[in-house]
Amino acid sequence: MNHHDTTESQFPLAGNEIRLLAELGFMAAASGQVASAIEIFDALIYLRPKKAFPYVGKSIAFLYVGSITVAVELLSVASQVVETDQEQIWIYLALAFQRMGDLTKSRQILDYLLDSGELSEVDTIFARAILNGNSGADEGLPKPFPVAELAASHSFALES
Repeated sequence: MNHHDTTESQFPLAGNEIRLLAELGFMAAASGQVASAIEIFDALIYLRPKKAFPYVGKSIAFLYVGSITVAVELLSVASQVVETDQEQIWIYLALAFQRMGDLTKSRQILDYLLDSGELSEVDTIFARAILNGNSGADEGLPKPFPVAELAASHSFALES
């Protein structure tokens, strides 16, 4: 068989390995190792550029250090390229807008998503919690870490 017949859509890692990397990225972000988390999610964006999870993970890392504008920019770009799980991108974009203080944009996105009927039960609960300003909406998301000011001063590239 000719090796040139393989398609470029084949990835060097299996799905369970991709999930493991994503989990490591989320763990790195939650433990304050934001630069490592961003590197992991950059690699996952390269491997799965049409999926939502690596963009969401990278945006959570930015939210963790208070780089809200960067998270909004990343999620806005992701909304143009992600083909599946778009609602994940938009939920986290709404959360980022809320953290930025733009409650109007956050509410518009969340109202649209909730009215669409396309959200899973878990996403519906999360979207309503964000919409209601419930502190539980941040449950499971990292809070700004004491090193947030230092980390936020570093410029993290938005490579995709």
